[in-house]
Amino acid sequence: MNTDETRNFIKTTLDKIAKHEVELHGGCVACHVIFSLKEEQGSSEQDAADLLSEILTGDSRLNSEFIEAVEQIHMHERNLATVFAIKDRKSKDSYLEAYFSNILNELASDLHFSTHEIILRKLLLSYLALYLAQTIGVDYHAATEELYYLLRKDESKNSKIAQLVARFEAKIRGPDFIR
Repeated sequence: MNTDETRNFIKTTLDKIAKHEVELHGGCVACHVIFSLKEEQGSSEQDAADLLSEILTGDSRLNSEFIEAVEQIHMHERNLATVFAIKDRKSKDSYLEAYFSNILNELASDLHFSTHEIILRKLLLSYLALYLAQTIGVDYHAATEELYYLLRKDESKNSKIAQLVARFEAKIRGPDFIR
């Protein structure tokens, strides 16, 4: 599939979602688009996600349609994040930009006051909690509590996280780094 065909496929898939011609079964709009693209292209999930990101980055109109579909299903129809969902686009963008800056400022502060191991662990735990929230259908805070419950219940999970952080660190430092 060339770029135009891929763009049209994404647009058609979004249109089917918007018209409820596709049953998401409580699933994610973005995931459905990615998996549909994966199946259509015969590619990996990561390649389909990368391609979707590339197409949406290059087409601001389709990117807007994509986020509108996500918001329509995830916020309006499922009654989630209603305070955010009822804002106009300019207010939503302002809100997102403010929180994006807050996140970067928090990480910059962490760089100043924490070790890199703690920062990597924090980022990894955030990713794990977000993934849990998406897959089990709860909010981020509930998913974080579920994750912490699991970590408290099974110490070996903490060891796995520590090993992954060490691997990240080794990858970042590269093969030529000597302590």
